[in-house]
Amino acid sequence: MEKLLVAGGTGRTGQIIVRKLIEKGIRPHLIIRDATKVESLFGEDVTWHMGDVRELETLLEPMQGIETVISAIGTSTPVGGNCPKRVDYEGIVNLVKAAQLCDVKRFILISSIAVTHPDHPLNRFGRILDWKRASEDALRQSGLNYAIIRPGGLTDLPGGCQTLLFGQGDRILGTLSRADLAEICLQALQHPLSPRVTFEAVALEKKGRPDWADLFAGLIPD
Repeated sequence: MEKLLVAGGTGRTGQIIVRKLIEKGIRPHLIIRDATKVESLFGEDVTWHMGDVRELETLLEPMQGIETVISAIGTSTPVGGNCPKRVDYEGIVNLVKAAQLCDVKRFILISSIAVTHPDHPLNRFGRILDWKRASEDALRQSGLNYAIIRPGGLTDLPGGCQTLLFGQGDRILGTLSRADLAEICLQALQHPLSPRVTFEAVALEKKGRPDWADLFAGLIPD
């Protein structure tokens, strides 16, 4: 886990992932565009590389020697240079290509619930679900080992206090805290898991700590 790169590490979910890694004594690598921001967020606890997921050639140096990639990238702009096509699709495709070229062992991709439902209201935001699904397909076809996590609607609630539900087939709906999503990414690094798996994750109203072993054990490989 020490040779681990987080893409989107200064985003709202990515920051939580990075902090959790640091708390575990891991010094993650980050691809960044703003050195001032990453230094203010994490100080000297990370190794950062200047790069842009929209430009493949900028990803090759950061990817050298990396064993696992966690992608938490995502756009908040429906049009323009940071639209879903450029970021959520082309950005992921570039990360996947760089991972292939650099012999990365595993790729963890944060996608979204409802990507197989084109009429979902979220798809009105620059066809974001369509582009996320296309990026999932690019990863599946890459030959890399992967885990594709499709979270429910993201919230800023505290993590670790609700029972979680994993599903497959894109049939469940609900919400999930960013903190719980970050923890799912870290738990996916530690628990026995199929080399290639896709699953959805939501929080239930029921209070309780997640049983990670049971959650991961029930997943069927792609």
